[in-house]
Amino acid sequence: MRRAGRVACSIVTPLLESIAPGETTQEVNDRGRAMIEGAGASGLFRGYVNGNAPPFGGDFCISVNDEVVHGLPGERTIRKGDLVSLDCGLTLDGWCADHASSIVVGGAAANPAADRLIEASRGVLRAGIEAMRVGMYWSTVGRVMEEAAEATGFGIVTEYVGHGIGRELHEAPKAPCYWSGYAGTDFVLTEGLVLAIEPILTMSRGAGATERGQLPGWRTRVRVDDADGWTVRTSDGSLACHVEHTVAMTAGGASVLTDGA
Repeated sequence: MRRAGRVACSIVTPLLESIAPGETTQEVNDRGRAMIEGAGASGLFRGYVNGNAPPFGGDFCISVNDEVVHGLPGERTIRKGDLVSLDCGLTLDGWCADHASSIVVGGAAANPAADRLIEASRGVLRAGIEAMRVGMYWSTVGRVMEEAAEATGFGIVTEYVGHGIGRELHEAPKAPCYWSGYAGTDFVLTEGLVLAIEPILTMSRGAGATERGQLPGWRTRVRVDDADGWTVRTSDGSLACHVEHTVAMTAGGASVLTDGA
């Protein structure tokens, strides 16, 4: 899985950095598809089926500005200052990796507010990874990430959560990056467990306070685009940022598999 993670990192980082204003998300996708094939790996997103949506028609999820996750590549033109989140799932020798990162096209100066959102999202992910210890309940990690997210002043998305990963892209358990009101099953971090951890922050946030037993009141509402059945957007049109690492639990703590190390 570490080898698969290295490949994912070796694709996502240069592909994001190569994005130029004026090209389409489909052109970015096609360039990335060639990189996956050139690395001897296989993409996991094309043809993926979820509910009543048509099979996913891209090799990457490329989400721009108000697109939260699952952005379907197409004819959308990328512009300077856009916030682009790129999500890559692949398999190498039967083992999976899932990795997402975000950039401001044209550099931080092209959209300083979006760059702050990206840095805050990375900080939340880092806080969760640094908190992980064998024997710890995941809810403890989720609480660390929720509190870190709330402190940024940005919003958080709760509809989409992290997950186990191994021979399959999506495996049990589900691993939310928050803890208030989560209705799923808690679990203990054990040596050898591998998770895809993926906080999603947004520029705006709800105004409500969190009440006991309820989801964070400051979470951001989202909607699925009717046009393609896949692309998730913020309901209010605010910017969103998605970051993700595949992380293995070891006796010495969390080991990130998609950081290129």
